[in-house]
Amino acid sequence: MSEILDYISTWSVLKWVALVLIAGFIGQFGRMLAEALVKRARLKREKEKESEKTGPPALPPAKSAAPADPPVESSPDVLPSGAEDKKALKAKAKAAKKEAKAKQKESGA
Repeated sequence: MSEILDYISTWSVLKWVALVLIAGFIGQFGRMLAEALVKRARLKREKEKESEKTGPPALPPAKSAAPADPPVESSPDVLPSGAEDKKALKAKAKAAKKEAKAKQKESGA
C-alpha cells in the first residue's frame, strides 16, 4: 500500500485537481454561452413570426355616413346573456345540492 502512495506524488494530484477545476470552469461558461445563443435564436424566431402575423400595415377603415350607435350604459341590474346563464346554472346546482343534503339528513335521522 505504501508503494502506491509513494508512486502518487503531491504534484500529480494537484495537476489533476487543477485540470478538473479548469474543465468545470470552461464547461460552465460554455453552457451559459449555449443558453444565450439559444435564447437569442428564439427571440429572433418569435420576432419573425410576429412580423409575419402583422403583415403590411392595413389602411384605416373608411368612415361610414351612418351615425354610430349610442353607447349603452351598463347598469348593475342588466347582465350579459352569458352571465345570466352562468348564474342560473349555479343556482340550479346549489338547489340540487341543498335538496340532496336535506334528503340525506331525513333518511339518516
